[in-house]
Amino acid sequence: MLNQTGKALLVGATAALAVTTAAPAHAGPQGGPRAAAAAAKISKHQEVRCVTHSGRTCSYSASFFYWNKKGSGSRGLNYLQSARSPYKAGKARWLYKQPGGTTHVGKSWRRAHQVPRGNAAEVEWGKAGATGGPKLRKGTLVCVQWAHVAKKACHTLK
Repeated sequence: MLNQTGKALLVGATAALAVTTAAPAHAGPQGGPRAAAAAAKISKHQEVRCVTHSGRTCSYSASFFYWNKKGSGSRGLNYLQSARSPYKAGKARWLYKQPGGTTHVGKSWRRAHQVPRGNAAEVEWGKAGATGGPKLRKGTLVCVQWAHVAKKACHTLK
């Protein structure tokens, strides 16, 4: 097994996920000018948060991928991913709190699986590069929580 630090895992996961969402699938040259105009109106965001715990540089990380149409007040949350290093079996879930609202569970506890050829566990929700998923208001706080870990990794949708 490779002995990866949390920081190396975070960089690797970020690079791999950034490649999958670098260009919209429908923005190719065969789509014509109408498809290119539609692609220009969609903005994609990627945010990565690292949670420190017990003096470690990165106990676990969370990646948030979401999109919006230009000028829209809503955001489509299409993909969430959280990785924990070193590998430790566990469960994770994601939560959200819209501005002025209460906290809701997005998806309940999901068992983590081991990353191939690595010393980490990860949990994923949704599909990278998609323009689907739950629609949330701008300013919504989205968090990933691991069972038996006090801290959450959170991000506010911009």
